[in-house]
Amino acid sequence: MSVLPGSLSLFLPILVQLLRGPGKVYTVLNGIIVTLGLVAGIRAESSLATVCTVILGILALGIVIFAIRGQRLAHHVEELATLSQRTISSEIAPLGETDERAEFARRYEEASREASIKTARFMPRVEAAQRAAIAAVGGLGNAPYLEDDLRYTILAGLVTAMAGPIAIFLILLIAIAG
Repeated sequence: MSVLPGSLSLFLPILVQLLRGPGKVYTVLNGIIVTLGLVAGIRAESSLATVCTVILGILALGIVIFAIRGQRLAHHVEELATLSQRTISSEIAPLGETDERAEFARRYEEASREASIKTARFMPRVEAAQRAAIAAVGGLGNAPYLEDDLRYTILAGLVTAMAGPIAIFLILLIAIAG
């Protein structure tokens, strides 16, 4: 996938469609499992149960962050789809071919420059790719779905994906220690 705005506007709606059905069910299911573990951990009296409860609380925080960011991303992508449909259905006066090529070249050069700068210590490639994508589309005004830091969304998604199995293991530890 390149950093061009067209590929982003095609990729993100597909991602949101995947997150709506199976992703939402998986997130809710993991949230229920973690909540049950929190309830079991709070009722138990051992120090192991306290440690397990703290870990379950961190998992719950990751699930909540991922759910909020996923909802926000879905909202922005729906707005993008609506705007695209209105733009396609209306008549727009095209730019001159030379102006269009110059604008494309400028944005591409700016995106390439942003992609080559990796200043972040945490997930530097993701941060550089996000800055490049923002530059390619001409700023956050043209891409509100890129406003949230994707590094934290990815991290919260990974925590959400691992939360169910880890929570089941911690529930078993709480039951044994309890």
